[in-house]
Amino acid sequence: MWDYFFRVGFWWLLSIVKFLFAPFGMIFNPGQEHWSWLETVMITSSGAALGVYIFFHAGEFIFEWWGRHFNRPTKTFTKVRRRIIKMKWKWGIHGLMLISGLISVPVASLLAARFYRHDPNSLPLMIIGFFFWSVLLTSIAYAIKMLGLSI
Repeated sequence: MWDYFFRVGFWWLLSIVKFLFAPFGMIFNPGQEHWSWLETVMITSSGAALGVYIFFHAGEFIFEWWGRHFNRPTKTFTKVRRRIIKMKWKWGIHGLMLISGLISVPVASLLAARFYRHDPNSLPLMIIGFFFWSVLLTSIAYAIKMLGLSI
């Protein structure tokens, strides 16, 4: 019984750190584990949700603390800063949800905390975004496995 909890905990941690690879790792695991589609979605999406929650709130704390202690006005707009602002205005939190599965849980959560920490919907939207990414990546991995292809 404890062995099962340790295996689930390992996949949770992998979902937090390297979300893109977790569903593929669970499905193509060469060991004795055989995870179903539903188990894979539940474990990877709950692990990502836990990571989003932790890193979002840690990011809120870090950015507010940084702003209180090191708030220096920036007077220059570089090309990178302009691009970030344009992307934020054009796509918003929904754009971040769309690319969140391609970047990691910590990076996406910290970006959400940085730019959308005052929006009450940003945390639930990030969790929903990672759930949909979990369904998509798990479905792709299962389709590859069912076709008999290997990675």
